[in-house]
Amino acid sequence: MKTVLHHDHEAEPTLADYDHGPLRDDYLTVTLLSAGLAQILQRRTRAERGEPNDEALLPAAWRVGFSRLWWRCAAQGEPPTWNDLQLLALCAQPLITWPVQLDLSESDQQHALLVDSRLSEFAEQGARLARTDVEAEWVENRVHEALRTAASANGSTDREVELAYAYLRRYLIDHAVIADREVLALERRFPATDNAERAHVRRLIETAYRARPAAGPQRYLLCAGCRNIVAETAPQCGTAGCPGGEPAALLLEPLAAVYEQHRATRLFMHDPGLVEARIIDALSDDDTLAGRVRVTPYPGVDLLDVLIEFVAPGGTEPAVLETWGVDAKDQLSAHLLGRGFVWPRSMICKRRFLALPTHRAKQPGYVKDLETELDGRVAGIEVVDETTLVRRVRARAKELNP
Repeated sequence: MKTVLHHDHEAEPTLADYDHGPLRDDYLTVTLLSAGLAQILQRRTRAERGEPNDEALLPAAWRVGFSRLWWRCAAQGEPPTWNDLQLLALCAQPLITWPVQLDLSESDQQHALLVDSRLSEFAEQGARLARTDVEAEWVENRVHEALRTAASANGSTDREVELAYAYLRRYLIDHAVIADREVLALERRFPATDNAERAHVRRLIETAYRARPAAGPQRYLLCAGCRNIVAETAPQCGTAGCPGGEPAALLLEPLAAVYEQHRATRLFMHDPGLVEARIIDALSDDDTLAGRVRVTPYPGVDLLDVLIEFVAPGGTEPAVLETWGVDAKDQLSAHLLGRGFVWPRSMICKRRFLALPTHRAKQPGYVKDLETELDGRVAGIEVVDETTLVRRVRARAKELNP
């Protein structure tokens, strides 16, 4: 049998949905302000499209965040005199410049909540933690739903669904731009259709990418490190932690269109997925681990990023000696990552790792801040960088199978 996958949609939160935690918890305050900003920007986008808006009040998250910030200022002897518009202007300034002392890490205080009238990466992370249905997260949720639906429709057993999901999930990480010819190839590989005879995998591509009409050869420059599209006039990749390198030319020959990834797909699926892809490749391509270690990408349809099983050599069904689980995360703020991190209860592993990309682990105070937030929230989690994790897997494989 196979598991039917689905995604639940939630209504916009109200005042009662937000946690009125201790006023000194400034991460909660900043998270609420970020969530409110996300909803304000979403309403502005709808207004620009000419869509009706019957929401007279500012978003609940913004109102709670403003109130908490007011009391925080008052506790420091300086009740604020600014209004909502002035606070919106402040959001474009680094938090360290605000007229209130916020108990945030030194690195997090350097961030603003708005950059060029859009949510900053820090604010995006906060809004996601608050489970705010911002437009970017809405696209992300639709991509996840389409991905799960395509995998479920193209597998008759749980294992087949898991394999289809892993292939398609990795496809989004490896391909920032594709031609319509590649979409046709995907349809041949995953032919299941919906009631309208439309391939589920085509719906996934049309959700995760933007189609652009194109005739004749199309040339792109791709970053050597992360495969994101870079501009020919300034071939610099802005992806965090990307090792870069000489951009490589990609020549596509579409029939009628090319597909370029949505910003939300890139921000929340492609870029964060690079670290898990590197871990999977490092373990899967290591000949010394062949027959000793079994690597499963996205076990249980993405309950974790990697399941690592140490097995006894020989036999058609080798015995599993030990199981490790890995959830890889690449997020700007260690504190917000720690607050939002959970381990799936159904994934029972002897060792449980939260794996970080090297550039995050090397950031001063990042690992310590993350472990501080995890303490008392999630037990038994080992925080490691990607290189250390791979090294530990190799060492353990030798210990179990000398």
